[in-house]
Amino acid sequence: MPAPMAHTGLQEPGLRAEFALVYRPRYESLMADINGVIGEVTSDKLQEIYGYWEASIYPVRWDPGAPMPSKSILSRRFSVFNRDWARRVYLPRNYEDDQTGTTFTVARGLGLNWATLPERLFYQYITNTTDLDLLPAIPNSGDGSALYLSTTRFGDSGGNVVSQSSSWGTVQNVITDCFSVIQRYLDFQNTESQPQWSAADIGKGIKVFHGTDVTLVTQQAAKQMLTHSVVSSTGAAVSNILISAGVPFEFVNSQRITNTNGYFFLKDLPIELRPLFRQVREGMTEQQGNWETSDHTRDTGEPYVQFKSREGWGSAVPLATIRVS
Repeated sequence: MPAPMAHTGLQEPGLRAEFALVYRPRYESLMADINGVIGEVTSDKLQEIYGYWEASIYPVRWDPGAPMPSKSILSRRFSVFNRDWARRVYLPRNYEDDQTGTTFTVARGLGLNWATLPERLFYQYITNTTDLDLLPAIPNSGDGSALYLSTTRFGDSGGNVVSQSSSWGTVQNVITDCFSVIQRYLDFQNTESQPQWSAADIGKGIKVFHGTDVTLVTQQAAKQMLTHSVVSSTGAAVSNILISAGVPFEFVNSQRITNTNGYFFLKDLPIELRPLFRQVREGMTEQQGNWETSDHTRDTGEPYVQFKSREGWGSAVPLATIRVS
């Protein structure tokens, strides 16, 4: 039998409730961190099949006497499966004896925690980690490769992986790698070997997801302002090149990244250019089992609260993300 919530520690008469909800979920802002870099689409079946054209062809010289040049445009397709996500909480018999009066509130807190699901899936996807509670395996992108590839891809021999400078031990390491990422974006080519990104695309901003190990250096790199120089004999101010370069970098700190890697995403692109997307088949729904609706409750005296949803995650062509590692 599944174990109900253990409320024996809260049954003593006169027990006070001021601290009963110390672990109440507080995740209202999680989606704000990833909304600007992932896409979101709706779904109406078990799996969705997507297709895309490779780059359109470009004009070439047509010499006198020669047939007009021609070339085909290729296409690709890929699939994304929806998966079920669910959890149930059994309340103990006579849960009303909880002197804090919060048992039901805490049980329904599971629904508030649903906000963490896309955030957890996002970090699992970009870090390519195993989590038995989440995706059983990270799918390849629509071009047939993993999300990040350190061999030739998008016209660059290093793919969408940049070698990190000394595990970001100093502010200068971070700054150097930020500009290496800008250079890599500018080096990317489409399937016709033409530039993929312009300076205007990059100028919309870059969001950088990183772990807590590099909190200090990333914040120093992002926020250090003009200061009087103690090195320069003229006392001239030393500028922050990340600010002066005109590319807004936004650093997002998360304990879900457990190393010093940085994951860079171009911001606010059209959905077809975003490197990851969330495919929603069914939003979160809540059901309750009670004396009127549940045989389990009538047999055991234990009501329950449960939530479920259905969604899948995929990647078309990850031109807009680069890993620094």
